[in-house]
Amino acid sequence: MRELRRLLAYLGPYRWDLLMGGLLVLIETAFELVIPVLMADLIDVGVENQDLHYIVGKGIQMGVCALLALVTGLLYARFAARAAYGWGANIREAQYERVQSYGFSNLDKFESSSLVTRMTTDVTVLQNAINGGLRPLVRSPVMLVMGLGLSFWMNARLALIFVVCAPILGLILFFVVRKVAPMYGRLQKAMDQLNNVVQEDLTAIRAVKAFVRGEYEEEKFRSGNEELMETSQRTFHFAVLNLPAFQFTMYTAIVLILWFGGGMILKGNLQVGELTGFLSYVLQVMNSFMMISNVFLLLTRSLASAHRIAEVLDEDPALT
Repeated sequence: MRELRRLLAYLGPYRWDLLMGGLLVLIETAFELVIPVLMADLIDVGVENQDLHYIVGKGIQMGVCALLALVTGLLYARFAARAAYGWGANIREAQYERVQSYGFSNLDKFESSSLVTRMTTDVTVLQNAINGGLRPLVRSPVMLVMGLGLSFWMNARLALIFVVCAPILGLILFFVVRKVAPMYGRLQKAMDQLNNVVQEDLTAIRAVKAFVRGEYEEEKFRSGNEELMETSQRTFHFAVLNLPAFQFTMYTAIVLILWFGGGMILKGNLQVGELTGFLSYVLQVMNSFMMISNVFLLLTRSLASAHRIAEVLDEDPALT
């Protein structure tokens, strides 16, 4: 985590784009959280009383909130892209400048293919963490806290289902991240090895052809390629387990809420509009849990890449 915090210093002027993107996500989330409340009023007041004017008014308010959420989401995408790719360009430039100051003994510690991977693939991983992780990183905690608060405010008894589901989701995320974290480092090393085979073959292509060693080089590439494939399969086999596990827990919670909520409606303790709005918050809260799990996986892979990049930047040149 220390390496990742250090690399954030290379944001430079793009730090403001990152902050603006986070602010726009907060605004977008607030607009989306208002919609279920308006929907509940539309059903319980407008539909029940057959008040067309009230229904149209609430519908317009929901449409305005959805439109504003869309606009803020589009603006976020613009600022997040500027921050991510500007940050990546600065990190690549810093690595390249550092390598230029290396002595031969420094270069012996890193294979050429590894340096190429650290300046390209590892930086791309960090860029994807900003592009794909900033929005859920800011949005998920806000949706989780506000969604839980509004759910307890609408019906505290039904909201207790979250108290049961939350620890289950937390345990699933813990085991997935614990299993996957060391695999990302091995995945990047396998990519280094494959790039090394390609680089050696292209550099010495005349010697390979002169001594008719094409089949031997093809076998080396096939071996490295299969190792990268198997490492990737093992890594992402465990990484994607969180999605079906979270979905199973989420749909189980929805079934329980419909079961108990339907019974409360029959007893007159709950209105249909309240249950509809409550289900909207249920989906938002569960989706926030799923987004948090994806953020943890992105962060786990980013830490492995950040460590590899920091090794290049922290290497002391042998010649001064």
